[in-house]
Amino acid sequence: MATSRNLRRACPVMVMLTLLLGLTGCGRDASELQAFETALDSAIGADDTAARDYYTSRGFKPVWIKLDTSLFGQAGASSALDTLIEALDAAETHGLSGDNYARDALHAAREAPPDKMDGAAAFEWQAMQAYLEYAHDFARGRYSQASADNAWFIPKPAFDRETQLQRLDKLGVADSLETLLPQTAEYRRLRDARADMVDIVDAGGWPTVDAQGLIRPGGHHESIPDLRRRLTISGELATAEPQGQAVDDPTLYDPATAAAFTEFQRRHGIEDDGIVGQQARLMLNYPAKKRLEQIDANLERLRWLPRDLANDRIMVNIAAYWLVAYRDGEDPLNMPVIVGEEQNQTPAFNDQLQFLEINPHWTVPNSIIVGEMAAKAAEDPDYFKDRNMIVQADWPLDSEVLDPGDIDWEAYANPDADFPHVVRQLPGPDNALGRIKFMFPNKFSIYLHDTPARHLFEKADRTFSHGCIRVGDPIGLAGFVLKNTEGWDAERVRETIGDREPTRVDLATADQLPVYIYYSTAWVDEDGVLYFRPDRYQRDASLMLTLRPARPPVTDAAPTNQKI
Repeated sequence: MATSRNLRRACPVMVMLTLLLGLTGCGRDASELQAFETALDSAIGADDTAARDYYTSRGFKPVWIKLDTSLFGQAGASSALDTLIEALDAAETHGLSGDNYARDALHAAREAPPDKMDGAAAFEWQAMQAYLEYAHDFARGRYSQASADNAWFIPKPAFDRETQLQRLDKLGVADSLETLLPQTAEYRRLRDARADMVDIVDAGGWPTVDAQGLIRPGGHHESIPDLRRRLTISGELATAEPQGQAVDDPTLYDPATAAAFTEFQRRHGIEDDGIVGQQARLMLNYPAKKRLEQIDANLERLRWLPRDLANDRIMVNIAAYWLVAYRDGEDPLNMPVIVGEEQNQTPAFNDQLQFLEINPHWTVPNSIIVGEMAAKAAEDPDYFKDRNMIVQADWPLDSEVLDPGDIDWEAYANPDADFPHVVRQLPGPDNALGRIKFMFPNKFSIYLHDTPARHLFEKADRTFSHGCIRVGDPIGLAGFVLKNTEGWDAERVRETIGDREPTRVDLATADQLPVYIYYSTAWVDEDGVLYFRPDRYQRDASLMLTLRPARPPVTDAAPTNQKI
């Protein structure tokens, strides 16, 4: 009897277990999982071996979608997809557009996951492509045109899909992306400044300062109230309300406004004389939305730089006309530089210092001989003598010296000519290279050097050279570079200059510093001040276009609450 009662009590449980076991067929069966694998394999295509090997290694288990095979389970988004979408939603903070990575499609699929296996496979592959493309753009930038199109020849960081997929498994979505970005203060500061510029754009930007002619400090103009509002929005002026004498006459260009505008001029790389003129108005009226795109373009350039910049290095920002030299990651040496004029642009590239030349000869490039000198020499027999120059038969310094009067200079006075001899300027105070040149032999024949034209460093716009870089403090730079080269320091360099003898100084290995010559028109200093520079080489436009969304943006409605 007891056994019979126990069986009767157990029957409902056994019946339920039997029912549950019989219903497991409502989940994903083996044929459906095989269909997913086949569809995903087909979506990947024949050429992407990295992705195929990755999915093969995990038995084609999806990353971004869940194919739940439990009794009451259903397909849905994985936590990895949630993290990826969150990262794509923050793409704009890096100057990238989430629309370039199928962000909306991923959002939609998360809300309504595909139930059919071919749809699930297509979504899985779309999400993986979005992840890999986003990772690629974090690692080495989105701009994919030839280096020559942007005159950038610094090798971009490498990106390997296989390595990135391994990193995805090891670190997860967020960390595997974050570690690809520049881990520098420069990148973080510019990204923070971008957020402030977004606020300005969202509030309606800044007012236009309409004016003609020149507005000098102490003068009057009806546009001065607009100037105050403009400077308040960009942070140079604390308040747009008139102060002092300007309270009674808001059109007065008062000292406080003039001082703020002078700071604006310094921040934007124009003459800081306090005078509102044509160039200043162009800077004042450059739209905030375009400034935001300029920041984005320069975040992109920072992603082009190597992630392993040496602690001891020299950095030259062409657009800023500025050199910073680092030792142990610190920047104890800063100085102005002069770079190539617009028709002789200095390219962005990197190389390594090898030696210094004190009291150098200047071997004149053929382009300068035929493009500038030959026509002048044809008219003036003393042209070369007056400039302490000689004409030699060939390249060696001891080759035969020719009489310039025996040469038909008119025959070489055109840009396509090929002058068969060598023109050199002898060492001396008027030598075009000054008293020192810093050599890192490269295919561009670009190097750092001194210059006798010291007054040019006082200019705001310093595009005066034929491509080489003239340094503001050559003795200081020589002393900095010669830290480990035995027997040499700044004082010995001065003594050698006084001797007027050409001297080559081969650098110790520890002093063969890497030199990075790059182009950046927007950056933030250690005090959080955002600087812009005119795009003299016109290299920003193509980047701005590349970084825009893949689809045309929706036109913004007119702002209703301008921050002015």
